Formats: sequence, C-alpha cells, structure tokens
Amino acid sequence: MNDLFDEVRDESINIEGIDGYKFDFLKEILGNKRFIFIGESSHCVKEYIEAKVSLIKYLHQELGFRILAFESELGDCTIGNYLSEELGSKEFMSGSIGKVWQNEFMLDLFEYMKETLQQPLHLTGIDVQQSMDKHFSSYMRSHLTGDLRQMYVEFDMRTNEMLDKDYILKRRFRKTVEELESMGQELMKEFEKQTFPSAMIRDVVLQTMKNRINYFKANFTKGFSKLFEYRDELMAKNLEFLSQHIYPDEKFIIWAHNLHIKKESSASRFSPYRSIVENLPTFMKEDSFVIGFYAGEGRMGDYKGNDHPIKKANKKHLEWLLSNSPHQDFFIPCTSRWGDIKWKAFEGGGLSISFKPVQQYDGILFFKKVNPVNLNFD
Repeated sequence: MNDLFDEVRDESINIEGIDGYKFDFLKEILGNKRFIFIGESSHCVKEYIEAKVSLIKYLHQELGFRILAFESELGDCTIGNYLSEELGSKEFMSGSIGKVWQNEFMLDLFEYMKETLQQPLHLTGIDVQQSMDKHFSSYMRSHLTGDLRQMYVEFDMRTNEMLDKDYILKRRFRKTVEELESMGQELMKEFEKQTFPSAMIRDVVLQTMKNRINYFKANFTKGFSKLFEYRDELMAKNLEFLSQHIYPDEKFIIWAHNLHIKKESSASRFSPYRSIVENLPTFMKEDSFVIGFYAGEGRMGDYKGNDHPIKKANKKHLEWLLSNSPHQDFFIPCTSRWGDIKWKAFEGGGLSISFKPVQQYDGILFFKKVNPVNLNFD
C-alpha cells in the first residue's frame, strides 16, 4: 500500500494558485483532444463549480475551446446562447440550464459568456429532458403564429403535464402518448417548411423536437434503468449532431455528472449501462479526454436545495487513497498502478460504486473537503 501512497503523492498536481485555481499543466496532458468531459459526483458542490468555471475559462482562453455543451436541454441552451446579447446574465442562465446549477458561482460563467462576444464561448446543451417555460418554448411561442403556434403550445403543455405526474401504471396512457407523438411528428413536418433566423436554429429546433418526441414516448414505455440508459444514448447522438453539423470545426467542453461520462460504464457488474461516452463513435472517443470529480469529506447539495454529508470512506475507497496527497485540491492522471486497481467511490456523496479509475477516466480532480451551494440566491 505504501507504494500506492507514493504514487498519489508524487503524481498529484496542485491546482490551487494565488488567485484561484490554475490549470496550465493541462496544456501538455490534453494534447490536441477535441472533446473534454468534466464530471461531478454531485451537481450542487461549491468547489466543483468554482473549479470548473476556472477550468472552462482556461480552456477557452488558452486552448481554443469555444463550445460549452451542458447536461441541460439542447434547445434551451442553444436558443439561450442565440438570445444572450439581449438577455441579462441571470435570465440567460435560468432559461438555459437546470435549477440544480443555478447559483452565484455559475452566474459568473454566464457573465463571462456575455462578456466574451469578440471571441465567443458558445453555450449549447446535450440533454433531452424537456423543460417548461425555458428559452426553447418561449422562443417557439414568440416565433410561431396562428394555428401552428396554437398546436405547438398544446403539445408543449400536454407533454409537460404528463411528464410532471408520477404515474404508477404509465402503460395505461398508451393512446394519449400515441396521439401526442403523432402531434409532434406533424409539428416537425410544419417546422421544416418554416423560416428561421438561420439554418443552425432550424436544425436545432428540429433536433430538439425529435428528442422531445422520442424521450416523451420512452418515459411511458421504458423502466427507470432503461430510460436512464436511453437518455445517455440520445445525449451522445446530440453531441455527435452538434460536433458534426452545428460546430464542425470547434472544440467542445462537456459538463455532466460522472455517471454520464464514464468511458466504460457497462463494465459495472451490478448496474451496467452505456454512458454518453460509451455511446459515441470510436473516432470521437479517441478524440476525448475524460475527467471525473470526487471529494473526500464535507457536504453536498441536492436538487431540492437540501444538503447532506458525504459518507465516510474506508480503505477500499478511492477517496481514502487520494486523501493521502499533500495537496488540498489537485488533479491526478489515472495511468499509474493505483488507477488499475478496483476501488469503491461515492457518487452523490452516498451511492457507493466500484470501478478501475483508468478504465473510466483519463484523470481525476479531487477536493479533500467540499461545501454545498445555495440554490436560493439573489
């Protein structure tokens, strides 16, 4: 075990600088990768968000990454980016991304995106979980007219109402689901004839509607685990669509939970599934660098605005091993012997899973102590 401690001590790279986090060491490590995946074991952790915002600014300013693809709906984020010049930073943020990420530290990133219009950092999204009254729906209501607008509003309202309810026997609603699926297909045919401000907006509108139809139907035909896996499959298709058709010459930063970005998630013996990364075509996987985020102790928030302690790690846990680094917050590549050993690790502070780090990540950003973020901020 001492040789593993030595590896951690020797190979961990301090990210704490005088004026905040520093990531200049990544220039050599990343090489010319086009896709950088940055994870998180929980969505509501102050230190994760601060470090990620700092990392994104570094990748944008120093390494030419100009697309930030969020684990939030494709249409909301892309339309939010399109409207960003006329929106305030808070409105830009709240209409684009999920509420779990809306906090004062994230607001700094949206202010940064509004300030960098000369060499823009563009926001987009990869998720398919549809929203209610965010940028996509408000834009469609303002852009469409007459009967088509009325039809879209009905589709938007009815699908959201059904998704919002906790049905026990979802299959009972087969006829209603088929009716709304048919309505969605009719809307797509009409949208193909519509004029939009650009071909990009038109293509994103059609892709978002396709996502909404497919994922809505899946909510009533698939169980929880299959739905989770299907969502990752659709998110991978969205990233492929964005990188091949919308921004074919740009480099991407992808912000999502650790569970969505693991490189070989199906290797899990107890809960195998195919993640976003595992669903990507080989040429995209080979052009990717995947970073997991973990913490040693402290408290994490949740989507309801509550917080809870991280469970105490034991000698079988990755968090216990990495806590032997001399640094408080650090990056460590997963290429040494410690990375080829199976460890347990906590997702969300309490869900214990087992994996070999090198099989799932290229590197890990580790924080010895973390704090929850406040979702109710002014």
